[in-house]
Amino acid sequence: MPSDATAFGAVLRSLRRAARLTLEELSHASGVSVRALGDMERGRSRGPQRRTVDALAAALELDVEQRQRLQRLADAGRERGGTAAPPYLLRTVADFTGREQELADLAALARGGRTRAVVLFGPGGQGKTTLAAQAARELAAEHFPDGCVSVQLHGMSDTPLPAAEALVLLLTALGLPPDRIPVDPTAREAVYRATLSTRRVLVVLDDAADEAQARPLLPDAEGGFVLVTSRRPLTGLEGVRRIRLGALSGRESATLLERILGTPRTDGQSAAIDRLAQLCGHLPLALRIVGNRLSSRPAWTPARLADQLADEERRLGTLVAGDLAVRGALALSYRQLTAPRRLLLRRLALLPGHDTGPHLAAVLTGADDQFAVQDALDLLVERGLLEETTPGRYALHDLVRLFAREQLRAEEEPSVVEATALRMADWLLRSASAAGRWFEAPGAPEPWPGDTPAFAPVSAEEAEDWLGTERAHWTGALPLMSEAGRYAEILHTARTLYWFSDRWDAWPEWRTLFSYGLRSATALGDPAAEAHQLNCLAWTYAVRGAYEQAEEHARRALEPATQAGDTGQQAWAWAYIAGACLNLDRPAAEAVRVAEDAVRLFEVTGDRAGLAVSRRLLGSALREAGRAEEALAVHRGLLGRDAGNVPGFQEYAQAILRYQMALDLLALRRWSDAVEAFRAGIAPVTHGGTVRFKARALTSFATALEHCGDLAGARARLAEAHLLFSAAGDTAAAERTAAELERLAAAQAG
Repeated sequence: MPSDATAFGAVLRSLRRAARLTLEELSHASGVSVRALGDMERGRSRGPQRRTVDALAAALELDVEQRQRLQRLADAGRERGGTAAPPYLLRTVADFTGREQELADLAALARGGRTRAVVLFGPGGQGKTTLAAQAARELAAEHFPDGCVSVQLHGMSDTPLPAAEALVLLLTALGLPPDRIPVDPTAREAVYRATLSTRRVLVVLDDAADEAQARPLLPDAEGGFVLVTSRRPLTGLEGVRRIRLGALSGRESATLLERILGTPRTDGQSAAIDRLAQLCGHLPLALRIVGNRLSSRPAWTPARLADQLADEERRLGTLVAGDLAVRGALALSYRQLTAPRRLLLRRLALLPGHDTGPHLAAVLTGADDQFAVQDALDLLVERGLLEETTPGRYALHDLVRLFAREQLRAEEEPSVVEATALRMADWLLRSASAAGRWFEAPGAPEPWPGDTPAFAPVSAEEAEDWLGTERAHWTGALPLMSEAGRYAEILHTARTLYWFSDRWDAWPEWRTLFSYGLRSATALGDPAAEAHQLNCLAWTYAVRGAYEQAEEHARRALEPATQAGDTGQQAWAWAYIAGACLNLDRPAAEAVRVAEDAVRLFEVTGDRAGLAVSRRLLGSALREAGRAEEALAVHRGLLGRDAGNVPGFQEYAQAILRYQMALDLLALRRWSDAVEAFRAGIAPVTHGGTVRFKARALTSFATALEHCGDLAGARARLAEAHLLFSAAGDTAAAERTAAELERLAAAQAG
């Protein structure tokens, strides 16, 4: 890179010639002597004083931006002082870490010869300049014998360097005498490209603002190789390759901190180092700041700084070291946004979940045009302030989210922020309710009205996809609605998601939903709703195998159900109690009696789904009581029987029924019949949250196969079950299955 003193002289000469002034004329207009002007233009004067620059700027009739750039070059020249370093490489760092793939890609492009320009882009703080310096150092010796020159384009400043002035700096660095640099910008471009075409040189354009600034500085199809760094992908540039720079990996982040701090400070501190890396969001700038802060405080441990960073309210304020600051890097990008896009970024901090699509983003901003919101989201991705996690889904980096939250508090009234958050929460629960209705019996209540129309899926598949994709958001809306006293709406949502929950029973969000439903029912003084929500909670515990808690909640449901005279909720409570008895160390006769009570009550209410469930439980209880023939008869009697009009429940109930019949046959030691029953259907196809169910069925299937002498088949089924139990996080069941696999392997070997 040219020295700043030389840069000042080259730019001054260019400005003087553009103004069509001789040295004598500029001297007369500015009051600066001809000799002093000559020394400046030849680089002998390393940086004139501010009053001299002001006089020159007035004489040249420079605008504010030109005046500021000239002053900046003069200031830098005075600070540099000594002899300038050779204009070859950017400054590299000894502790450079990671980026192996990016360096390999750059080396391949430099060798290939077809690509002459690469845009290295990504959010602020990702280390683009550092990577460019490292690439220049590694590539220059092998691929660019004529050296490397660079220029700082100041793209993120208020006064980016114009391309015409950048050309002066580059041509000067390439050794062109100042008097041979054309005044006309077009002619200057031609000389620059002609110079590059005859040399194997690497040009680094650091911090490009946009395409207009970078395009004149790109080479022709032959000659030099240009590496551009920018926060934007510069999608308008033709004939360039783009490499996006993201966060470091967890291991790379830890390694960078270890290299900055040195072994004595990091030995035995791996857990704290990993925690620091995570709190920094694996952002290289944040990691550098953390490493520098610890280096300057020998008494501090990594754990101490991690504790400070754990406080989200203080994190950005803590991520400062000298002139390095994460907040400052983010503020540069933020200031360059238009007001509507700043508003969007700020309000994305209100999201309860990680990522979002344009529909929810439009709710936050109150925009009617979703296409405009989509465009704004894409622009924020280009500016490095958002990440597109999957096509059409956008997320804030953790540190950007904290910055956006700060701006939200600083720039918007608390009442506006609160109203926006509540509008979002209301829309989310109305939309969840609208989606849930696809899985309820016909006649389920419509969502309550709202200012912003709810998401309206046109199919069960679209409804299911929305509920799964947005579940962190609609779950996160529950506390906001609860704080606002919107209890009826919470209950409405819980009721309309009742049958859908059965399809994805492993989701932890159900316990959250029904817990808020219970609080809402209590707040409203509605005992029937309270009983319903307690029964829903009993179900959430039962499907997780926590049968003591399931029974506790079901027994609690009996009191408000009886108080409300709600026979249906009493029946469901007894059904859940029966299921708990079957899985706890209770006499089987107790489970039979409780299941019979549930059946009688469901017969009174005429609830066909409840009857299907309670009769199936009764059959299972009979089997556990040693009455397998009776159990098989009960279960066979349910085959093909109508289980109500809840979408998908008939198929689900029949699949579980076939599984229970296979268990009955196992209990009767009718091994070959059991094998055929298991083959008839292992898991329901209409429900997604049935991993443990399928794993248990496969385990029982293996038992039947083993008794039929098919040890290889039994091992294969157990291996499938082991994978499913592990995926579901059921460690105890996975360990039991692994032990069975070992036993069968030994038996087969023997």
